[in-house]
Amino acid sequence: MKFIIILILFLTNLIPKASNADWIMLFSINEGDLFIDSSSIIRKKNRIFYSQLVNYKKKKANGIFSLISYSELDCTNLKIRDLNYELFEYEMGRGKNIYRGKPNKKWKKYSEGTSANLVNKLLCDRVYRP
Repeated sequence: MKFIIILILFLTNLIPKASNADWIMLFSINEGDLFIDSSSIIRKKNRIFYSQLVNYKKKKANGIFSLISYSELDCTNLKIRDLNYELFEYEMGRGKNIYRGKPNKKWKKYSEGTSANLVNKLLCDRVYRP
């Protein structure tokens, strides 16, 4: 019986994360919609790790309709960096995975008043507690 339970737990971890994500729409702009996976949010000291998804309103020249990135947010200075990302041919991270990459991992800080800065502030205010 233990073997069956261990096997089930192992196999459920092999299912792609996007298929069982709890996507919550944060906002919509002319170019697309931004979602965050509420089940992916992890706090480690002053850092927050999470997955986000962008759905574009129109297919991009490279054939993508959506992208999913896994990001790290530093709440001490509101800087963020993407740790990896995937590009998909359909909305909500569905269809063929066109590209899976590792970004350059440079830290970025978004200007006050931008939607990205607001999202970072909200995550740090709601998830990070010094």
